[in-house]
Amino acid sequence: YSICEGKEVGNTIFLIASQINHGKEYIKNDDTLRIPVAKLNMKAGKRALDGCDHKMAYFYFLTALSLLPDDGWESCYDLSLRLNFLMARAANSSRQYDEAELTLHTICKRARCLQDKLPSYFLLVTIFLAQGHPNQAYNTCSFILTQLAEPVPETVTMAMVGGMIPETLSMYSEVYGDDWLEKKMEDVTLCNILEFYSAIATAAYFCKPPHVVAYFVCKMVQMSLRNGVCQHTPLALMQLSSIVIRFNNALFVHHIAKNALAMSEKFGSSDKKTELCVNYYMGAGHLDSYQSGANQLRKGFASGLSSGNASTAFYCAGHGIHFSTISAEQDLPSLLKEIDYYLHLLDVYKSEMAKKFILCYRETVSTLIDRGEATGIEAKLSYADATDPGIGNKLLEVFYFHQVFRNYWLGYTERCHHYGKKSLTISRPGHFFIFVIKFYHGLNLLDMIKKKANFSKTVEVDEIIVSMKVAASHAESNFRNKLELLEAEQYGITSLQNSVTALYAYDMAIASARKSKFIHEEGLACEKAAFYCKRMKDNEKALVYFNRARECYEKWGSTVRVEFIQKELCKLNTGQPVGC
Repeated sequence: YSICEGKEVGNTIFLIASQINHGKEYIKNDDTLRIPVAKLNMKAGKRALDGCDHKMAYFYFLTALSLLPDDGWESCYDLSLRLNFLMARAANSSRQYDEAELTLHTICKRARCLQDKLPSYFLLVTIFLAQGHPNQAYNTCSFILTQLAEPVPETVTMAMVGGMIPETLSMYSEVYGDDWLEKKMEDVTLCNILEFYSAIATAAYFCKPPHVVAYFVCKMVQMSLRNGVCQHTPLALMQLSSIVIRFNNALFVHHIAKNALAMSEKFGSSDKKTELCVNYYMGAGHLDSYQSGANQLRKGFASGLSSGNASTAFYCAGHGIHFSTISAEQDLPSLLKEIDYYLHLLDVYKSEMAKKFILCYRETVSTLIDRGEATGIEAKLSYADATDPGIGNKLLEVFYFHQVFRNYWLGYTERCHHYGKKSLTISRPGHFFIFVIKFYHGLNLLDMIKKKANFSKTVEVDEIIVSMKVAASHAESNFRNKLELLEAEQYGITSLQNSVTALYAYDMAIASARKSKFIHEEGLACEKAAFYCKRMKDNEKALVYFNRARECYEKWGSTVRVEFIQKELCKLNTGQPVGC
């Protein structure tokens, strides 16, 4: 060890430390060896952390701490501070949460100044968020920001936020450029403030109204635009893009998000990669293909889990499942297996908040496969869970979204309409997920018109189609087919005499869905075309379209939809399809 001291020895450090640690009890009796061997174990632990072996890192840090003298916080303060924090970090990453919290509270009590306590407070905030306690995370951030002379208002009102978003976007347009990118934020305190503003914005996302999130995000972005860039600036800009994106600024905000990704590469922000990923796909990523987004979010999950950022990794996983579900990025049985893998890991990592979201996604997938008859599990996201006042509306938004999605595919028109209204009421206006809700809500309204001849709903359908045109102009791969199917259905109701034009409209929707690889919505467009042909008494064409729909649903893996189409095929009495 004395020969290797001060040199880079790679993984040999593990062999050296492990051999020496066999004599740990003797070393404890030799004051000249205790600190050097503690530093050796700290070096080995850091090497293990870099290699994502968090359990091994925890073992080396624990050994190092055991070698410090009883008065370590006084006699070797810097080493004690560093080792305790590293052990808390490794304990958290290796799922020893109680040990991590206990160690972090010790640091916050024993550390000599606020600057030394900040990393521990930030890790505590991360743990609170992972365990589903956003209010505790919010209050901790508020306390620290107050200590940093950035007091958080008791109440953040809409009036306070007022013009902050347009002001921030305008400031970005004026300031962003090479000169600003070269301007470093030298003040360490400002960097710390930026980090905790980012954390309190994340906590507020789960437990406060949207304008509170906007307040903190705008504050930190404006601070960076005035004072220069630091390692937290890319995430600040990405969070800004995720909360301000609307159909009237989509391209500009998408540009902000792309710049944030490029800036993160400059800083080498590997520890922020997962957070950047999840924030990108909460906002600007909706302009990219949902299917490519599902794949990228899967990679973000793997990156976050390997780097020890499990809580954000699981949010990546959740968004990835959501994207995959609405885009049929993979067939439903395969997606269900992936979800069950995540749920297994969530039980191990005890990330309760993320688990609630993923249980909701699982119920949707299971319902679409076989109504949950063979694939369902007892654990579900209940309405009581979704309306928990401690976590704001975020779970409720997801709950309503999936009620709309499930009930439409199950054919429950009234129930779909009920949840569609609720979902549109609480969802953030302008965000692109709302257009997926509008698509299914619009189709459901058209079904209601066909069943009841209730033409009073046509005005709402017209409004949905107008907004869908805007969505399709920004994200064609995600929304073009949806727009075309809505238009085809509307045309099929209002122009029953022109079947050639109507079928052309359906064929356009089918082709667009196929181009986007939305196999479920290709099947849906075929199904709608078949029902149109059936209404027009053209059973031969109806048979062709129903068979194409069945093929799509079989590829999707939805037994529910396959059985539904099979019944329709039998009703036509044109031949005897298999299974009749």
